[in-house]
Amino acid sequence: MILYTPLPPEIVMKGAEEYKPSYLQIPFSRGFIEVELLSPTTARIVRLMSHDAEDYLHPTLQPGKEIRLKWVAES
Repeated sequence: MILYTPLPPEIVMKGAEEYKPSYLQIPFSRGFIEVELLSPTTARIVRLMSHDAEDYLHPTLQPGKEIRLKWVAES
């Protein structure tokens, strides 16, 4: 990636080293969704892994989409 900017790289990239997102893999019937946790109940889809090509066209599974999480206790 090339970034054209009149600013020095130190200013542009400031804070990039501290950014450590928390990822979680959520399985579903045809693969899994990798999400970045934004809060205990909200996540942003980062990656979709599925063997069904239709899943990649589904708007609710597209990367960047924010989803609500519902935690269920396993017994």
